[in-house]
Amino acid sequence: MGQAEAEVKIGFTADFHIHPYRLCSRDGGHDRLLDGLLCLRQSLDLARSARAAWVNCGDFKMPKTSWPQEALTGSHEILRKYPDVDKLFVAGNHDATGLGGSGLAPFRDCAQVVESAAEYVRVKDSSGLAVTLLCVPWDAALDSLSPRGDVPVVAHGFLAGSMLGPEDLRIAKGTSVEAYGSFPFAVFGDVHKGQWRRPPDPALGSPATWFPYFSKPPVRKPGAWSGEVFYTGSPYQQSWGERNDPPKGGLLVDTDTGAVSLEPFLSPRFVHLEISTVADLELFLKNRGDYSGDFVRVVYSGPGSSVVGAAEHLGDSFRSYQFIVRRPPAQRSDSRADVHAGMGMDEILAGYVAANPLPDADPAVVLEAGRRLVR
Repeated sequence: MGQAEAEVKIGFTADFHIHPYRLCSRDGGHDRLLDGLLCLRQSLDLARSARAAWVNCGDFKMPKTSWPQEALTGSHEILRKYPDVDKLFVAGNHDATGLGGSGLAPFRDCAQVVESAAEYVRVKDSSGLAVTLLCVPWDAALDSLSPRGDVPVVAHGFLAGSMLGPEDLRIAKGTSVEAYGSFPFAVFGDVHKGQWRRPPDPALGSPATWFPYFSKPPVRKPGAWSGEVFYTGSPYQQSWGERNDPPKGGLLVDTDTGAVSLEPFLSPRFVHLEISTVADLELFLKNRGDYSGDFVRVVYSGPGSSVVGAAEHLGDSFRSYQFIVRRPPAQRSDSRADVHAGMGMDEILAGYVAANPLPDADPAVVLEAGRRLVR
């Protein structure tokens, strides 16, 4: 990385999608907007406390071609409260140009913005030390990149092989990592599942492998960079498509030492629980305080019990609550009639009536009724 650019830390974020989500909202989306703004504030607090630069890897806004006024105003107000933190935006597909111009244009007064073509940009920490980044927005022409090899890449895009969430319906193809050239490390936005990619090791014969983030630091221990790729993941769970994901937050990267940590943010979770016994349902009731403030869905497939009634009425214990009873489908008990394609209709009916007699009914009468129905 070079002696002149030593010990620069960067707090990376992506995929805020700042927006008054109506899904699971109790007040038309305002509470969900506050969830996003709270995480934005936490990400900037992290950069300030670590004396780091702040870099967003795209999809800051939602929807694609417009800004909800309260989301834009709230975001701008928070960003301007951190003049001591050097800030950089790299455009994602949700930051696209709309009727009012670039979705990131309003933040040019308090941050650097890379919107369409790839650019080399220098960011600095609060002590004034700087590092150069190759910034690649979502729609940049990859065939025109001129990577230097010793400069980290910051980009927004869907990489082939990356792990998707349980309800991500995109075709699992994506762009190859190699399309971005060589680099010491790269940080991407777009995929909401936080993860990192270990490059292939020809000496060991091991392929490139993706690993999810499971907990707080370290994601990567100090050491020489070897071309790793990181998805920051979304900083908070935004829908049931991110249910039961590992901790969400921001990535704190020391560009000099190679140390990378996931710093969790305080935010509501989408929790899906499959419960099949009364004992496990009782345990959920006992420990329901662990999910206070979360969006909770319980699917129960066990036997009936008074505990089930108690579990059905916990709505105010959580931000949102669903209790779904799943019963196995009833099994047909009809005997199989010995029929085949060469039979006539009368023979088929006679075989079926003989195999499935009706209680207290004359088989001849039932057979005649069947004949009338098919005439």
